[in-house]
Amino acid sequence: MIGMPFAVMAEAPPIRSASEIDYPPFCIVDANGEANGFSVELMRAALAAMNREVTFRTGPWEEVRGWLERGEIQALPLVGRTPERERLFDFTFSYMTLHAAIVVREDNQDIYDLGDLRGRQVAVMKGDNAEEFLRREDRGVEIHSTTTFEEAMRELSHGQYDAVVIQRLVALRLIEEMKPSNLKVLDRPIEGFRQDFCFAVREGDR
Repeated sequence: MIGMPFAVMAEAPPIRSASEIDYPPFCIVDANGEANGFSVELMRAALAAMNREVTFRTGPWEEVRGWLERGEIQALPLVGRTPERERLFDFTFSYMTLHAAIVVREDNQDIYDLGDLRGRQVAVMKGDNAEEFLRREDRGVEIHSTTTFEEAMRELSHGQYDAVVIQRLVALRLIEEMKPSNLKVLDRPIEGFRQDFCFAVREGDR
């Protein structure tokens, strides 16, 4: 037809992403089974500014991370930048920095900082920054990996472990939601454990 452009650009397909199921308040699944949380909404807003949409799968962190490693999805909204992940992913600039904390039972009398975890049974979420941090050097800690931090906190409450190493804000939110009567977050931050959170894509995906 006269006056029509030579080619009509097809709309770009939605970016394929994913969200963890229990990393509040950053990545969660809402009552409708949909991905939600601060980081999910941040990615939606960033892509909307580029006239792009995004779809989210949901699952435990270890699965979510594997989807990006294998190229089943294109980007993730919340990935802590660590030395172990530099060879796997490319990162945006950091949009948030979090510090980790130790969670113990209320009756704890002898765990106050990282050094006190030596010889203890400590739970972390499998594949999380906390697990990478604890395994980076031999600290004499017996590390137990759980599928989610909610599972780790519940089992700590039931006496299965001595402590959980977790991001402070996530710990506070989970305690607020789960309402265990016998857990507390230690006030002392973990020295040397800082997490810079970014969007991430597969290594080399520019």
